Amino acid sequence: PYALGLVHAHLRLTQMDLFRRVSRGCLAESAGPIAAPIDEAIRAFDLDRAVPEMARALPPDTRAWIERYVEGVNDYRRTLATTPADFDTLGFSLDEEWTVEDVLAFGRLACVDVNWGRWLALIPLRNQKGYDDFAQRLWDFADDGVPSYGPETPTDLDLLMHAGRTGSNAFAIDGRHSATGSAIVASDPHLGLPQPNIWCVVAYRTPTKSVAGLTMPGLPFVVVGRNEHIAWTGTNMQASSSVLYRLTPGWQPVSTRRESIGVRLWFDRTAEIRESEFGPVVSDAQLLKRLGDGDFALAWRGHRPSDEASAFLRASHATNWDEFRAAFTTFATGGQNILFGDTEGNIGQLMAIEAFPSAARASRESPVPPTSQYRLDSPVAQADLPVAFNPEAGFLASSNNVPLRFTTPLVAQGNANDRLVRIQSVLAEITAERAVTPADLRELQRDVYSAASFETAQAIVTAASRAGIDPQSSPILLSALRWDGHYTEDSVGAASYQRLLDTAIEQLYKDRYSPAIIRTMRSGAYVHEFVRRDIEAAASLDAIGTIVDLASIDYDPDQSWGDLHRLNIAHPLANVPVIGSRYTFDNLP
Repeated sequence: PYALGLVHAHLRLTQMDLFRRVSRGCLAESAGPIAAPIDEAIRAFDLDRAVPEMARALPPDTRAWIERYVEGVNDYRRTLATTPADFDTLGFSLDEEWTVEDVLAFGRLACVDVNWGRWLALIPLRNQKGYDDFAQRLWDFADDGVPSYGPETPTDLDLLMHAGRTGSNAFAIDGRHSATGSAIVASDPHLGLPQPNIWCVVAYRTPTKSVAGLTMPGLPFVVVGRNEHIAWTGTNMQASSSVLYRLTPGWQPVSTRRESIGVRLWFDRTAEIRESEFGPVVSDAQLLKRLGDGDFALAWRGHRPSDEASAFLRASHATNWDEFRAAFTTFATGGQNILFGDTEGNIGQLMAIEAFPSAARASRESPVPPTSQYRLDSPVAQADLPVAFNPEAGFLASSNNVPLRFTTPLVAQGNANDRLVRIQSVLAEITAERAVTPADLRELQRDVYSAASFETAQAIVTAASRAGIDPQSSPILLSALRWDGHYTEDSVGAASYQRLLDTAIEQLYKDRYSPAIIRTMRSGAYVHEFVRRDIEAAASLDAIGTIVDLASIDYDPDQSWGDLHRLNIAHPLANVPVIGSRYTFDNLP
C-alpha cells in the first residue's frame, strides 16, 4: 500500500486533492465564489458524517493498509521540489497532508445514492402538466426491468429479513462454456473519459498476494480486477439507500450546524444547516431549494458507519467464492452488482448493499411524510440477500440493472433493458454453438447495437408509410430504414434516426407534457421505448407527417453519428476562462 500511495500521488496528485475537496465540500477554496453554493449543498448532505466513527472502528489490517497508503502519498508530496502546474493553478497546498479520514471521506463520496440526482430532476416537475402520467410510465418502465438472475416472479423483500439465502456493463462466463477452462470476466465501468481518467490501472505483488486492476486515485483498493485465483467486476445497482422526508409544519430542529466555507479570491461565507431527528435539513442549502416549498430532511445509510474499505480489500485478496462473498458482508451503501469468476471455472453474482424495504417503498413517492413505514430501519443485511452461483445458462451479466425482482422494488427508476438483453442474447448464441473466447468478449464490449433504437426507427418509418409517405422519396426516412441499429461513428442512419427521434419527442409530447418534462425525457434511456409505443399506438397519423417534415429541414444526408456525437478530451481546468484552451487536448467522434 505504501508503494501504491507513491504511485497514485506521482501520477494523479492534483486529481486526488480535487476528489478530497469535493468529498469535504471545499471546492470554493480553489474555484472561487461560483463553487460556494455547491460546497453548501455538499455540506448539507453531510457526506463525511460517519467518517470519524468509521475510522475508529476499522479492523487492524484495514487500518494498517490505509495508513501505509497515506504515508506513501505524503512522502511523495514531501519530495516535490516544485508545485505541479495544475496543482498551483487550483490553489492547492503541498502542506495539506492526507489522512485516513480523507480516504474514508472520498469513499463516502463514491457511495452517494444515485437517487439524489433523480430527486433534483423529478421533484420540481411534480406540479407540471402531465407529471402523473410521465411518472407512472417511468415506474412501469422500471418494473419491466430484466433481472440478472432469479425468478421472473418477484421475491418478497420484506420476507428476506433475517432469512439467509444462497443460491455499467459486466459479464462472467463459467469454465464449462469458456475456451480457457477457467471463468472469464469482462467489464466496462461506464464513467466516461475525462482527463485525467477517473481510473488508474495498477498491479502489485507481495510475497503472499498478487493483484491487478482498476483503482481510483485516493482509494488504496483495486475496485475491479483480478488476482491469481479470482476476478471480479461490478456495475452500480442504482438502489435506494436514502429517504427524503417532507417535514410537517411546526417541526423543531434538534441542532444547527454552522459550516464555514472558504472562498478563493472572495469573502468566506457561513452556511447554517439545521438537523432534524431524521437527518440534515438539506433544503437549507440554496441549490437544494428547488426541491420545493417547505423543509426537506435526508436519511441516508451513509450517515451511519459501515466498512466498504475492508470489503474491497478482502475481496481483492480472496481465493474462492466463499471468501469473496464473505468479504462483502460489511458493505452497506452505494449498492453494486458484483460479478465473480475463478480459475476453477466458477462464476457468481451478489448484491453489495444493505437493503431497506422502507427506502424502496419511499423511492417512488419522494418526498414522503416522516411516518413509521418510511423510517430508514429494519434492513436486510447483505449476507441475507439472494446470490447467483454457477447458473445453468453458464453466464451472468449486468448493466446497472436490478439483479433480481423484488415485490418492493430496490430501484426507483430502472435502467433500460437494451444493453443487458443484447449481452444475454449474444452470449446465449455463442454458448449454444461453441466455447466462448476472450476475443468474443472483447468484441461484445465494443458492440454498439441498440435494439430499442432500431425498433423505434422502424416504427417511425412504418408509421410514415401508413400515413402515405413513401420512404423512398424522403432521404431521412430512407436513411433510417436502411440503418442496421449500430451506432458506429460513420453511421449516417444513426444520425438520421436521432434527428427523427428528437423531432418526435417534441411533436408527440408538446401538448401532453410541460417543456421541463420534455427536456428531462430527452436524456432518459426510456425515451426510445416511449416514442415507439406512442408511434405504434397512435389513433391518428397526423403527427408523423409533421415529424418527417420538421426533421427534414436542413437535413444533411452525409452527416454521421460521429459528426454529431463528440468526445471532448479535456482537463477540468478547460472550463476556466482565458486559460481553458491550454487544457483541451482533442475532440473526437
